[in-house]
Amino acid sequence: MDIRELRYFVQIARAGSFSRAATRLNIAQPALSRQLKKLEDELGVQLLVRHGRGVEITEAGAQLLAQAEDLIDHFARTLDAVKGCKRNFAGQVVVGVPPTSGLLIVPEIYKIFRELWPDATLIAREGISTLLEEWLLDRRIDIAVLHNPMPLDGIDLRPILHEQMVLVTPPGHDAAGPGAIAFRDIADIPLVLPSLPHSNRRLLERAALQHNIRLNLAIEVDSVPLMKAMVKHGFGATIQTFAGVSLEVARGELVARPIERPSLTSTICLGTPQEAKAAWLTLELARILRRCVAGLVSAGDWAGARMIDDREESEEG
Repeated sequence: MDIRELRYFVQIARAGSFSRAATRLNIAQPALSRQLKKLEDELGVQLLVRHGRGVEITEAGAQLLAQAEDLIDHFARTLDAVKGCKRNFAGQVVVGVPPTSGLLIVPEIYKIFRELWPDATLIAREGISTLLEEWLLDRRIDIAVLHNPMPLDGIDLRPILHEQMVLVTPPGHDAAGPGAIAFRDIADIPLVLPSLPHSNRRLLERAALQHNIRLNLAIEVDSVPLMKAMVKHGFGATIQTFAGVSLEVARGELVARPIERPSLTSTICLGTPQEAKAAWLTLELARILRRCVAGLVSAGDWAGARMIDDREESEEG
């Protein structure tokens, strides 16, 4: 086994496909496949399984991935020490973020990350929370920002933020009145909602079941920008976090009403895999994420949000 084989394996596992990894590494895909086959033959185990959407990491592959990046970085540090070079910390960490909150978070954490570790690499991958959970379990990402995650074997969750959920309508809609609206009154309003198992939809269906309400679904739309566009065109109302629509509300394009009796609260958590001890760089990124989110809330840039203090966190955990 040589260090190049490990580097290639890490890139394939992180990219989720041979073709994307080959593009990043600027080598031919057949050569990349041969290197992985050589590594698997040397270890006597299968590390990755090909399928129609790319590759899936095996249990043996997940164990190797957990250590391979540390081995690669240690090798590079050893070479630098021999050469008498001074080298800043280097490594790679992959963060997963949902579309809306990712727009707020990623620019902030990247700025800090680059200042602290200019030789390290931060990769951001975007997806809905259920997809991010899958990537965490597959070790395609090291840490994720998750909306309303369900307890899941293999993932450690740390709640950090509560967000206010609001009913969102176009101006002039029958439900666009002033003040809050009772959750029960939403039952009569046609809704534009994401499909299951989207985290927001799970939250709404759970609340509807608890209060014996049947949601009036007009259409299912999984894209947040498209969902807001459908509401603007009058095809229904939606239920979103206030932060997700605050700009459109400020421009007068949408109306947002708080929901009460009961109020609906979305919880954001940081998720990391349980199966292996988190790398030092992942733990540092978790601290940066929490600090950045707190800064956004304090500055008013994360509208309708409230940080969870340590006591609340221990109760929710």
